[in-house]
Amino acid sequence: MFRNQCLCCGSSELLEIVNLGMHPMADTFVPADKLDVADRVYPLICDLCPSCKQIQLRTITDPDERYVDVDYSYTSSNSQTSRAHWQEYAQHTSRVCHLPKGSTVVEIGSNDGYLLEQYSALGFRSVGIEPSPVMASMAQARGMHTELGYFSLAKAVELVEKLDLKPKLIVANNVFNHSNDPLDFAKGISTLLDRSGVFVFELPYWLASIEQGKFDQIYHEHVSYFTVLYARNLFEAVGMHVIDVEEVDYHGGSIRVYVSHDASIKKPAVIESFVERESKAGLFCLDTYKDFSKNIEDHKNAFLKHLYSLRSKGKKVICVGAAAKGNTFLNYYKLDQFSIDFVTDASLSKIGKFTPLSRIPIQDDAAISKYEEVFIIILSWNLEAVLKKKLAEINPNINLLNPFSS
Repeated sequence: MFRNQCLCCGSSELLEIVNLGMHPMADTFVPADKLDVADRVYPLICDLCPSCKQIQLRTITDPDERYVDVDYSYTSSNSQTSRAHWQEYAQHTSRVCHLPKGSTVVEIGSNDGYLLEQYSALGFRSVGIEPSPVMASMAQARGMHTELGYFSLAKAVELVEKLDLKPKLIVANNVFNHSNDPLDFAKGISTLLDRSGVFVFELPYWLASIEQGKFDQIYHEHVSYFTVLYARNLFEAVGMHVIDVEEVDYHGGSIRVYVSHDASIKKPAVIESFVERESKAGLFCLDTYKDFSKNIEDHKNAFLKHLYSLRSKGKKVICVGAAAKGNTFLNYYKLDQFSIDFVTDASLSKIGKFTPLSRIPIQDDAAISKYEEVFIIILSWNLEAVLKKKLAEINPNINLLNPFSS
């Protein structure tokens, strides 16, 4: 089923800007005993709403297929880089939002509870909302109060009544863009948040993706693709205000957006500077995406020519980082277990499984050590600096391949 209306303003005038073909869910890794079960695949197409500048996926997918039907495997604490980021996040947001000790912090999409744990350590009451039963149980094992379910306006009303919640701070990281109904999500924030409180959300910045020529953060779990202009328009539609924006170097380039009921604390110059950058970059012009699509197709063709040449000579090619973005890359390039020997990862929740559709086995990073010559594609390119150092320690004979340049 396809979306034929904008998720923000309801306009039926939607323009196709990116089409990556047919893809499975990107963050669903396949256990060995499910290899005979075919993956469901859907068109991965982005549309632009000219009216409010929302960028959204055309295909509607069931959230349960993403987070409940399988053991969701991404964890917030999966690397030292991630842990350091969320430690800094808790300290920074509590400070700039002037959060009084003992205040309630609600995290939407609280995952394994790692960020909630950081707020608790700083002296705040932490409550999580998480749709994945596996992740919720991990958070509860940390001692974090976690409500199971998807966030919505109805869920916000339930939390206010059930837990007597009116938090001073609500956070949602890499989750707002997953919502099938961002307008309802925003209404839920407006209902749940204390009138003097702040909502902070962080997610990949669409401008960074387009400027870097990266397509792999497009996948079915990411329903919306955020710009500051769109965020401002979305919250204005529910009577709230984007008051500040920070650009952070996480996931290859993200924005951290601050939202409040109170327009008087807004930083107009900061917000306008982001909006101006987005306009100058042509994010709302079709020609930008014609060039973008041609460039990624050209890079794909050039890289595949090189890769197949290596494989014809019997060379070992291994991918590093079983990330959701990696699955978009593998399936757009149509790579599989015949063109890639295996994928490696440090996460125990992924090792022993297989990548969706491409069916490439996932092994421990140490498996790279046994080769005298090996070619490496780093799928988690946002962690490239850290991974290159680690890989050199495992095997000094690696040769790095860059699939994003011709």
